[in-house]
Amino acid sequence: MDVTLIILVFLVCTIVGAIVLTMSMSPSGKHEQEKPIQGTSFIPSQMFMSHDGLGGIAVNDQTLQICLLNTPALPPRLLPITGLVGNFLVKNGEILGEGLRTGPKALLSFQKLMHSNVERLIKSWQATTSHKDNQRIDLIVLIHDEHDPLHVVNFLDMETKEGGILYEKALSTAKHWHYVLDGLILQADQHAGLRTEPAQGETERPLASVADELEKLSDLVEKQIMTPQEFTIQKEKLLAAKT
Repeated sequence: MDVTLIILVFLVCTIVGAIVLTMSMSPSGKHEQEKPIQGTSFIPSQMFMSHDGLGGIAVNDQTLQICLLNTPALPPRLLPITGLVGNFLVKNGEILGEGLRTGPKALLSFQKLMHSNVERLIKSWQATTSHKDNQRIDLIVLIHDEHDPLHVVNFLDMETKEGGILYEKALSTAKHWHYVLDGLILQADQHAGLRTEPAQGETERPLASVADELEKLSDLVEKQIMTPQEFTIQKEKLLAAKT
């Protein structure tokens, strides 16, 4: 077979594979979101399932519930946002961001206890990664459950170039979900009486809108237009306005 033809076939297969993987990282379409998750009555307003089908997450912005998706052999786990303790955005063993509840005391103690478990989990990923070019992006969701407190949503785990199309798409999607959970955490604090109630007549900003604005701020930091310190200040202002 002609060498040029072989190269052409390889390039076509690579491009098709990239398109399929990119589509799998995209949020579910509106039509799919209107359907309840199999085995439950939960109808998500947003949902993500990893491309390998081994983990995912869904939220309902109206009912303020979360659905943790596992392997097909395990049933989905439904919980209210008050059961959410924190979330960690992890890239190649580095925690890029974390959102944590500010109370009550029982949850703070639980956070402290589980933080070492989060660190051990991240180190285990590093130990099992054999190739230096492997890129891994995860979101660790910490819930108030002593028996099974950690839920992992994987957005990327493959040999690819940092800064490439697949990498940037995965990182953008992971950041989006990190910001969505940050918003839910703040709402959970508000329900627990730890946040100031909105002023009378003030309308709430949708979670997706908050996540989009936080994502824009993050892009400014990456482009070195904004410092990490300025990002933290603006993030707190934005999320405070949400509550």
